[in-house]
Amino acid sequence: METATILILKEIKEYIEFLRNHMISTGAEFGFHHERTIKASQELDYVIYKYQVIQRRILA
Repeated sequence: METATILILKEIKEYIEFLRNHMISTGAEFGFHHERTIKASQELDYVIYKYQVIQRRILA
């Protein structure tokens, strides 16, 4: 695996952690059924999905 690919995956993982913390804090402030929290959750889901797609391509 190339060093650049490893760095990209690491950056995506860090972004996932950032989004996760953002979603949790948004949920704590506005409630877990609030539109802002749901949007944060959807963005987190999308980035996790893209991360998994990249991982599968690398491992294939």
